[in-house]
Amino acid sequence: MHPTHQLRKHFLTGLAVIVPLWGTFLILKALFTAVDGALVAALGPAASSSIPGLGALTLILLIVTTGAVASNLLGKRLVKASEAVLLRVPLVRSIYTTFKSITDIFTFMDRQRENRIVLIPFPRLGLYAIGLLMGEAPEELQCSPSGRLSLVFVPTAPHPFTGYLALVLNRELIPISMGFHDAMKMEFSCGFFIPAPSPAPLPHRERR
Repeated sequence: MHPTHQLRKHFLTGLAVIVPLWGTFLILKALFTAVDGALVAALGPAASSSIPGLGALTLILLIVTTGAVASNLLGKRLVKASEAVLLRVPLVRSIYTTFKSITDIFTFMDRQRENRIVLIPFPRLGLYAIGLLMGEAPEELQCSPSGRLSLVFVPTAPHPFTGYLALVLNRELIPISMGFHDAMKMEFSCGFFIPAPSPAPLPHRERR
């Protein structure tokens, strides 16, 4: 490989690693600063500084409590009502939807980690796309005379927030042994991330 190409590859790989980490650090730092400031205002500087890690512990408890409240029916309604108010304000709507999209992909990935990774013919025979097998299509969509259909979500690189839902014949699905996270990393990095090959299983010893 040419040195320039190698340098470019290393730069893009490093960028893909640093940007998410730096963004996560900035968000957590801003949250921690806000919580710590609220504690200082409520308890006073002496009380808040005398308990090491109080701000971090309070932030963790706040996140867990918010998640617990948002998981029940009343909490979900409250979240939807709050979102409806925020989405009416133009500038706030743009900022909120951007961060909401980022958190939505983490929730989606956590829910779909058990789904099988498959290849489907796309955009023509001989070419393939990576997809998530969501399950068999409902009876209302079983309209193909060639066989049963399944639902496959096909994410589009490099944006993890976009994709499409495809109806694919079961006989055209090609299951692969690649894990969910490895497949998504390879997809969203546009092929820069190549997962390591799985180790071959050890042969069973014959019983004597």
